Amino acid sequence: MPDVEVPRPTALCALSTHLQLLRDASRRSKWLSALCWLLAFGMLFGHTLLQDIRQQRQAFHETASLLRQSADRALRDSLRLQKQVQEIAAAAPQNNQLQIRELAQATAPSQPQLYFIGYQPLISQPERKRFEQQQTRALGKPYRIQDYLHDQNNSWRNPAAWRVAPARSRYLPLSMAEPGLASPDWREMGLDLLDDSVLGASIHQALGHMQAISPTLRLYNGEPGVALFQTVYRVEPPSPVPMVRIEQSAGLVMQILYLKPLLALPDAAAERYTVQLLRRDGETPAALPLARERLASGLAEWLPTLQRQDSLPGLPYDLLLSRQLCFERATWGEAALCGLFALLPAYLLWLALALLEQQRRARERSQDDIYREREYASVALRSIGDAVISIDTQQIIQYLNPAAEMLLDLPAAQALQRRLQQVAPLHYEFSRQPVRDPVEQAVATLQVVYLAQNCYLKRRGGEKLLVEGSVSPLLGRNGQLIGTVLTFRDTAPIRRRMLAALEASETRLRQHEMELARVARINTMGEMASGIAHEINQPLSAIMSYCQAALSLLEDDETDMAMLRRALTSSVNQADRAGRIIHRLREFVTRKNQQLVPLQLNQAVHNALSLLDYELHDHDIHIEQNFAHELPLVYADTIQLEQVVLNLARNAVEAMEQTRPWGRLSITTRKQGDRVQLIIGDNGCGIPPDTLDRIFDPFFSTKPNGMGLGLAICQTAIEAFGGKLIAGNKPGSGAEFIIDLPCAASCVAAPSGVEA
Repeated sequence: MPDVEVPRPTALCALSTHLQLLRDASRRSKWLSALCWLLAFGMLFGHTLLQDIRQQRQAFHETASLLRQSADRALRDSLRLQKQVQEIAAAAPQNNQLQIRELAQATAPSQPQLYFIGYQPLISQPERKRFEQQQTRALGKPYRIQDYLHDQNNSWRNPAAWRVAPARSRYLPLSMAEPGLASPDWREMGLDLLDDSVLGASIHQALGHMQAISPTLRLYNGEPGVALFQTVYRVEPPSPVPMVRIEQSAGLVMQILYLKPLLALPDAAAERYTVQLLRRDGETPAALPLARERLASGLAEWLPTLQRQDSLPGLPYDLLLSRQLCFERATWGEAALCGLFALLPAYLLWLALALLEQQRRARERSQDDIYREREYASVALRSIGDAVISIDTQQIIQYLNPAAEMLLDLPAAQALQRRLQQVAPLHYEFSRQPVRDPVEQAVATLQVVYLAQNCYLKRRGGEKLLVEGSVSPLLGRNGQLIGTVLTFRDTAPIRRRMLAALEASETRLRQHEMELARVARINTMGEMASGIAHEINQPLSAIMSYCQAALSLLEDDETDMAMLRRALTSSVNQADRAGRIIHRLREFVTRKNQQLVPLQLNQAVHNALSLLDYELHDHDIHIEQNFAHELPLVYADTIQLEQVVLNLARNAVEAMEQTRPWGRLSITTRKQGDRVQLIIGDNGCGIPPDTLDRIFDPFFSTKPNGMGLGLAICQTAIEAFGGKLIAGNKPGSGAEFIIDLPCAASCVAAPSGVEA
């Protein structure tokens, strides 16, 4: 019979069939497709909005970084100019006007933030008349030392508020302003800065501490500004005592800066950002606006506002930059394009659901036919007492009779279409030789394979079921293998009880393991209690010492109230320190982050040593301090660093108890490259050489009653800061501990804050 060619459907017929398939889809499928379109459109359009907001955030952070860098660069230029003028004034205190004028005129074009700069000398009362005459000749108009009566604004614009300054011991008149003042009559010339209510406090601070910064000023043209002061002294170096330094001062360099040019935004971004200055010391109650963005309207008002606050090094201000997010890219055209692209997944979902429904209807018809055939076979197997499980060539269960359901304790609905190993896995008790899977053996040999005598099944509840039976191959009409049939029966109820007893023994073993774990936790708690006792022992000992000293003072006939107050205050400080130590130990146990902050090492050492005053005096120990000036800052936890210094110093005090005629505790700080070192030494007995390499081991101690945790905790704390703790012996006698810490990144060297 010749082959009959089946005609291929035309494109129009295929399109009609496709549309009919879509129309036959259920209402639920159509609603799901519409929901898919809404979700796809929302995701696409939301992605567009997120990209828009992300780009605005990126532009905001880039602008903030550029503004911060520009402000830092301009401030560095101003400080460099201040330093140059100070050097000129220090070299020639009397004849420096020409050099300063030339320097200011040459620098002014490149520094738009400069209002004026000049060297203002200190004038005594006998020099006042000669100085006023000299300035009158230099300015070409009358010059008088004056005072200004300020109102609520920090400005000097009211002509009626000027008064001739009364007689005083010293004056600091405004005598130089280069390249000039904004006021046309230069009325501010002659203002006694030392007695001015706005600038006087900052000037007194500059005379005693070399430099200072004024509060916010309102300049003549209404612009906000700030003044920088640098003191010039008659002797170098000046005295470390502030009151003596004030008497040694010859004058100061005063520079006034415009704040707006210092923090100017690019022209393209001027209307998009708001720039404000916040005084860190809280002197200015409200923010100082420098630039204001154009207000958004419409839906953009519901978008969040971006803000970033940065500190300005060298100025007592925080820079607050803000921007209102808006819709820049989200247009109606992009919304329509997103809706068009969202149609594709909605159409594909509609088509897939329609095909699934068509296949489901066809599968239901086929399952009806198969059900009738299986019903005939199941009726024949229900009366059999043995369990029967039929599986295919992939060991997927196709049928099991009620006896199998009862023995496996598993309904047929949960067993069908699952692998035999998942429902009825075969195991072998006390098998010394590997046993081949009987199902695989029956498939390979096409013969009946009997189960071994020690074979058992594990039921769903975990109960072991000892069985006997066989596995028979199931062949098709053409002799091909189409599956296997497993038959089995329960044979050993007594052995099941024995297995239950064995499981009870295993349960007792697990309980014993849990008890051992509990004992291990108790031991860990004991170690933690030892660590807490070691850390808290030192503050408690100090509290006891101070309280005993207070009781001794109270027994005196004439009680020294200052010493009594000092002892009680020290006791309170030690109690507070003990509370903070417990707080830090709790944070350590809960694995919280350390509170690392940039701090001055000299100040931390000074705080720790102040807690040892009573012990040093009681043991007759002399302290030698050699603090390096202008050390870089280091990043550390303040409490932990002070605790390490206190522990090492107390160890040194204990090592010098037998030293005669007296003990010497030496404290030295220094800078070594990019690191800062603290050296604590004593003239005690030193560390035995044979124990030097074990000195930081936990629970190792050279003291009779020591727990061996102090130095281990100190080393752990210093290493957490990125540093090292080194122990050794000094030449001659005594021990020496070196704390080596890295300098904080981008930090500025600061005065030590500790008087040697």
